[in-house]
Amino acid sequence: MGKGQSLSDLQSATVANIAIILLVSVLAITRLQVVIQPLVIAVLLFLLIRPAAQWLEERPLMQGKYAHPLMPYGVLVAMLFLVLWMASQLLYANLTAFTDEVPMLTQQLNDKVTWLEGISIMGYSFDISGLTELFSVETIDQYIASFVGSLASFTVNVATVFIFLLFIILEAETLPRRVKAAYPSDAERIEDITSNAGEGINTYVVTRATVAFGQAVIAGIMLWYLDVPGWFMWASITFMMDFIPYVGALISLIPPILLGLIILSPTWAIILIVVLVTNQQVWGALVEPQLAGQRLDMSPIVLLLLVAFWGWAWGIMGMVLGVPLAVIMKIALESDPRTRPIAMMLSRDPKVAEEE
Repeated sequence: MGKGQSLSDLQSATVANIAIILLVSVLAITRLQVVIQPLVIAVLLFLLIRPAAQWLEERPLMQGKYAHPLMPYGVLVAMLFLVLWMASQLLYANLTAFTDEVPMLTQQLNDKVTWLEGISIMGYSFDISGLTELFSVETIDQYIASFVGSLASFTVNVATVFIFLLFIILEAETLPRRVKAAYPSDAERIEDITSNAGEGINTYVVTRATVAFGQAVIAGIMLWYLDVPGWFMWASITFMMDFIPYVGALISLIPPILLGLIILSPTWAIILIVVLVTNQQVWGALVEPQLAGQRLDMSPIVLLLLVAFWGWAWGIMGMVLGVPLAVIMKIALESDPRTRPIAMMLSRDPKVAEEE
């Protein structure tokens, strides 16, 4: 008969070790962010680009007389850098244009508020003074500044990320042999963890990037057509925020919808809201499950808690990195029989061991 593990079987030493590891990890994450964050990003980038690099290595162009093992990685990194540079130029131009229009948008908001407060229905009028204090053009501008500031802090570490990535690529060729020589009994398990982590991260990132890009393109076209200020910036924020599970995409809709309510007629404002919300729901509820299925087997509440933790530790960049790190953590926990029950608790639909 198959025997499952009960809570009483979990040794106090295992619990203590897990608690110590968590405490040390939290202290390291918060106190050594300057070093750990670029290293984490470099590892995730390596796991992401490795399949594409292996595919390029098999092309005839990469197997010539002057070919080098680093050439495929260099091509991919150069392409990524070019795309990021072009996007940053458009983003900066959009941000500058939006900042210049803040005074005009503020005046339009005041005119709209005055119009709404002048409407009387059966003797009752609208008082939205409290709402305008909570949501204003200045609030939107501060939101943009915070978001762009997070991206700017990331770009400061780009050089460090590339240095870490270079050494990880160089180490990838010899590290498996060294691990096998040093830990022959655990080498296969470590290799399985690395392989499964790479596959899980690729599944998540490719799926999420496809869904986020589709949402961003449609949202950007709609905002551009309606001449909403900063349309490319809002499309970029939609793309980035969609990497934050469940709440990111919805939060990204708030600023462009508020701007639409300010500058558009009521009819077009309603059309904008319907298009943006429908766009998000279609991609999130219909397209994404068809692409990924249930391969990201994580409990929704666990994901939200992990995203909240990484947001507290590293800001917006931490919220974006939270899910890939959760995938690696769950795969590592599954690899050890002592911690496998914890991994099952983190799953959305864990496989229950059947009794024979």
